[in-house]
Amino acid sequence: MASRAPQYDADYLTRVSRVREGVPVADAVEVMRAWSIPVARFATVLGVSERQWGRARSEASNATLSPVSSDRLMRVVQVFDHAKTIFDNQGNAVEWFVTSNPALSGEPPLSLLDTDAGVHEVDDVLTRLEFGVYA
Repeated sequence: MASRAPQYDADYLTRVSRVREGVPVADAVEVMRAWSIPVARFATVLGVSERQWGRARSEASNATLSPVSSDRLMRVVQVFDHAKTIFDNQGNAVEWFVTSNPALSGEPPLSLLDTDAGVHEVDDVLTRLEFGVYA
């Protein structure tokens, strides 16, 4: 990912500021492509329709996401970064996100990232994997 992409590891004031200003659509597209997320799923994660996401992607290069969509993107980037750390590389993390997971009632983790509760549950499973707690 390029250095412009949303970075969760920035200090919280920087993250809050980026969310309030709106993350550039180009950065969101970069996240979508880097993590091989289908357009329809990514639109759902951002809380917009597929049509709205398509329009945003075709707008001027300086277009930004709404603060709500920016916030959703930032929390998902946090979970992606966590997974990349645990699985040692992005390819393994991408595979984990699209594979059904018994700890998530058989759902693939990617399917749960459209809600705050889902993001927290996926992150909790990642934390349990990180520390070897499987129950």
